[in-house]
Amino acid sequence: MKRCKNILLAIGLLLCLTACNKQVASIDKNEPVTPKEEIAEKEANNYEPNNSEAQDADNHFLEYLKGNETDSNGEKFWALGDTAGFVDKSELEYAIYDINGDGINELLVRDDGNHIYDIMEFKDEKIQYANMEYFGTLGVSMINDKNQYVSGDTAHEGRAIYAVSEIDDQGNADIDIVFLKFWNDWTETGTERFYKKNNPPQDYLENIDALDTIDEEEYDNLVEQYTHENTSIEWIKLDVL
Repeated sequence: MKRCKNILLAIGLLLCLTACNKQVASIDKNEPVTPKEEIAEKEANNYEPNNSEAQDADNHFLEYLKGNETDSNGEKFWALGDTAGFVDKSELEYAIYDINGDGINELLVRDDGNHIYDIMEFKDEKIQYANMEYFGTLGVSMINDKNQYVSGDTAHEGRAIYAVSEIDDQGNADIDIVFLKFWNDWTETGTERFYKKNNPPQDYLENIDALDTIDEEEYDNLVEQYTHENTSIEWIKLDVL
């Protein structure tokens, strides 16, 4: 009797091992796995979930450039039709690029290989201007290799001003640093003075003497540090849309 029981136990153990082997084999054959196993597999393959919000922003930007959508002010893209004004649409380029690394792209618009006219965000379900510090078309306008927007008023006598702006992870634009060479506003007279300021107040141009004084060498180093263009951005001719 005892021998029979031992035989039955051995048979039962063999059947259990066979069932386990079949279960492992079923997993190896790509049969359905548990959620826990699926998550582990995705993590092992550096899986990134689909970001529908980011794709949504890209689609809105493209429709805006085509004239099918308006910005938060209810206006169509300025380079379309009679609103183009002083620039030919065929000379413009755009890029959809994530400046601040939050996973959602910004829209950049520039003329052919040169001046950046617009930096726009898709924020609060609307296309809107990023409100970076902007000195106009006379001077430097670029995204540097630190993914910052650099605007420089370098075409006027008497001053050369650079402002470096960033968009934070909340979508707010702030000036990270300004640095400038200043003689006497609009006229190249007097002694050159050099200044810089991190996170300057909004009225810094009206209160230049309140900025931190630096020497010419530090000023030149700041120009060198912040004005290397980001060449990895893919610019596309606007007239291909």
